[in-house]
Amino acid sequence: MTRNRGPAFALAGLVVGSFVVYALLSTLVSVPRVHPDEVRYMIGASALVEGDGLSLRGDEYGFGPLHAAVLSLVLWLSSSLEAAYPWFKVVNSLYWALTAVPVYLLARRLVSQWWAVLAAGLTLAIPSSISVGTVMTESMAFLAAAWVLYATMLALERPTVPRQLWLLFAIGVAFLTRSQLGVLYVGWLVALGLHWWIRPSTRPRGRADWRRLWPSVLPLVAAGAFLLARIAGGSSPRDSLGAYWELWRGYDPFGVAKWVVYHLADVEIYLAVIPLAVAPIVLTRLVRSGRAGSIVDSAFASLFIAANATGLIVVAAFTSTPWGYDRLHDRYAFYLLPLWLLAFVVWLADGLPRPLVATATGVVLALVLPAVLPFRQLANEAGIDTVPGALWVWVEAQVAGPGALSGSRLLAVFVIGLLFAMILLPRRAAGALVVAVLAVLLVTNALAWERLIDAPEDAVFAGGLERSWVDDAVPEDARVTKLYIDTECGSALERHALFLTEAFNASVDRAAYIGDSTPDGLPIERVDVGPDGLLLLSPGNALMAEYVFTQPGVELEGGRVATGTNAELVLWRTDGPVVVVGATSNDELSARDCA
Repeated sequence: MTRNRGPAFALAGLVVGSFVVYALLSTLVSVPRVHPDEVRYMIGASALVEGDGLSLRGDEYGFGPLHAAVLSLVLWLSSSLEAAYPWFKVVNSLYWALTAVPVYLLARRLVSQWWAVLAAGLTLAIPSSISVGTVMTESMAFLAAAWVLYATMLALERPTVPRQLWLLFAIGVAFLTRSQLGVLYVGWLVALGLHWWIRPSTRPRGRADWRRLWPSVLPLVAAGAFLLARIAGGSSPRDSLGAYWELWRGYDPFGVAKWVVYHLADVEIYLAVIPLAVAPIVLTRLVRSGRAGSIVDSAFASLFIAANATGLIVVAAFTSTPWGYDRLHDRYAFYLLPLWLLAFVVWLADGLPRPLVATATGVVLALVLPAVLPFRQLANEAGIDTVPGALWVWVEAQVAGPGALSGSRLLAVFVIGLLFAMILLPRRAAGALVVAVLAVLLVTNALAWERLIDAPEDAVFAGGLERSWVDDAVPEDARVTKLYIDTECGSALERHALFLTEAFNASVDRAAYIGDSTPDGLPIERVDVGPDGLLLLSPGNALMAEYVFTQPGVELEGGRVATGTNAELVLWRTDGPVVVVGATSNDELSARDCA
């Protein structure tokens, strides 16, 4: 029998084609956009290459180390951070493209080859692809999470020891990429319980069955032992969270529930309504099939429910804190989208079934969720956090001004129109539904990339200014301190220049802010201007530095070495205690900077 290799070639074409397209798009992003996140990973990679270990300005790194480790390899193979920067994004593009493979394999558990190719293609088209243009963990985490979802599916079907160990390995890789993805382990445990409930015959029956689950219990035992050891050593549980220690706090359950609903609405609009509307139809069918004996259907239903429930609760909990900035964060949830797209593909493969109760449930959900989501949450300018905003900010701009049309009213038309198509189109028109979903993804993708490419950070080095202007001006073994003060006359250009100068110059390994300025989100020291202009970390403890770069309005004792960026930042050689000229207090310095 001749094997049909068409789907395999199509999948390979998707991987190669998407890699090329996204790698080319990433070249249009000239400098990092997200501060301090991108700078953090570039600093960590640079520290590894410099032999300082994985650290941030000499302090503990505190984040998943895998991304920084890969970046350090790219940097080691390059001549400088500036030379490595485009290759960082090429690697991200490869991660993104390769995500098609685990999504295809997961889809093959449920549908035929060509339907699985469709699921992989839709996944590659989601507009969170803009993450490949940033030096952040999103692209690597997307690939790692997809492998975890596939491994979870296999372990649910047959929880053998090897499959559980493979799953735990995949979760470990995901966790080391992005700590948030540790929730996938919780998702596995919840999915296993749901699977046992849907298909009782899969429950452990005796001691031998329970003993075979030892790999899944091991992380719980290890985590418990680790926490006890930390507590016994005098540390609090919050210290175990590393850089995320602030998230060890109480949470308002109503606030978390609100953000779960908001993020579900975000998922709906992000994916063009239909995948969410058909989810109750698909899940109802899968659960019934699972109860009738299908292990595969039971496993996917359990995976879908557990992964989304645990994942969205974590995202909602974070968003409910002050560090969530009262806005949607699909940046932290888009790794769940392949599950929704696969459910959509399963519905298509089933022949567009529309049982009354499940269809009505989906339609009601699809109408209610956007109605309760404030439109401002959707149409916002937080490009990397709320990707659908690229589409709805554009829509709102098109209808701005007098008249009956508005962004929120067009959203209602968008939702209702797609629901009518989902309910009324016959089976032979299934391709039209695919085209509708894909068109929304591609249009949003284009607008999201346009927003990422056309960003104000480009002004920092516009005109061909050198990015490595500090490294070029100091000896190879020199150490440079970033120094800044927030003032009323400060500009966005100046703030971007401070971040980007550090990003592209490996010699910068320390930072200090003056007075009540806002810390930059990385390990940093506060200094205050003493009566003689000396910058003090504490009374009697002066800030010592060999070189300092700062704003043009902050004059230091020493020699002016170089000027760089369109913010005209200045590099000074101080060779010891750092002293400002013409100011004896923080307020005087602030006034002088604005003079």
